[in-house]
Amino acid sequence: MKRVAIWVPALAILAIAVALAASCSPSAAPVAEAAKTCDLKAASASASAAEAALAGCDAKWIDANVAINQLQSMGTHNSYKEQIPDVEMALIRERSPDAAITLDYAHRSFAEQLDKGARQIELDPSDDPQGGLFATPLARKLLTEKGVTPPDYDLAVMSRPGIKVIHVSDIDYRSHCLLFTDCLKQIKAWSDAHPTHTPILMMINPKSSGISWPGAAKVLPWGKEAFDRMDAEIRSVFSANQLITPDQVRGAHATLREAVTTTGWPKLGDARGKLIFTIDLSAEANKPYADGHPSLQGRVAFMTTFPDAPEAAYFTMNEPEQQQAEIQSLVKQGFLIRTRADADTKEARAGTTTRREAALASGAQYISTDYLWPDDRFGTGYTATLPDAAITRCNPVLTAPGCDAKAE
Repeated sequence: MKRVAIWVPALAILAIAVALAASCSPSAAPVAEAAKTCDLKAASASASAAEAALAGCDAKWIDANVAINQLQSMGTHNSYKEQIPDVEMALIRERSPDAAITLDYAHRSFAEQLDKGARQIELDPSDDPQGGLFATPLARKLLTEKGVTPPDYDLAVMSRPGIKVIHVSDIDYRSHCLLFTDCLKQIKAWSDAHPTHTPILMMINPKSSGISWPGAAKVLPWGKEAFDRMDAEIRSVFSANQLITPDQVRGAHATLREAVTTTGWPKLGDARGKLIFTIDLSAEANKPYADGHPSLQGRVAFMTTFPDAPEAAYFTMNEPEQQQAEIQSLVKQGFLIRTRADADTKEARAGTTTRREAALASGAQYISTDYLWPDDRFGTGYTATLPDAAITRCNPVLTAPGCDAKAE
């Protein structure tokens, strides 16, 4: 009986200890953690306030409260372009010294540009439905006639039917991807590997003319059928859920213009990992793209048009100094704008930054450059990037209330 009397209190003490241990066990931690959630309501003041309340909440706050047109990113101009070899550049310089200066730049691979922070890529497609139109560049023929062997370059794919990507037919034809679909596949591969990237603007600048030298290729004009082929090639690479299209942005609104100037563009959180295609031609040249597609219904891309047109949502405006007031006005109305920080190698050669600073201050959501990295040949150190090495920042003109952190 004495043994029983001793063990009963001991068992009671052990039971209490087990209960206390259970209350402090890791299984209780998720309950406590569940209570720690980001306050993503716009009323919570700002991204920085959300971050102060709980680490890691600033980006989530921006995703929930900031639209993509309330941001600003850098990009590249003629992003596919490779360096022209010296012997071919000498040939261009003989016939057009000014053109040689403006063509003397190149870009690293798409992946390197995107890794560096580019969120706008430019492709210049040339229509070639039969194939072979650009298979034998004139510059190579002229060098051969002079007894000079052109540098090796594989042009085999140029015989295939389909849209090609070259800067200037016959003389500036070296590209990271000669086929339009190959360019798209390279971009898709990077996007798939970085599924939370801020949206990439894919600016398409269709080519309708070549050089005037005798024997040069006759570049085809872009009409409705060519644009239809372009859309089809884009859709052959990207699925619908990887794109931000006019139909998605327009929603239930009567026109695309009405949508972007009222409801607006998607929030960043709904746009991460996606691409926006735009066409960079004059309003007149873009008309065939909208033909039969009111407010761009069923189309992949947005396009430059007249500001009061029902299709208006995006504009290319390349002169940030002269067009500063106009750019800012359109940005404030809700339109997307792409402008340029530099052009024709001028800023890089002189080391001037006035145009770059004007572009940054304009509020244009996408700013292109040829110089994410400096060109050491010029010795000026000129580059164009966002302040504080940001990839995407709050727009300086159309700033969302509370947007006070990087959006990348």
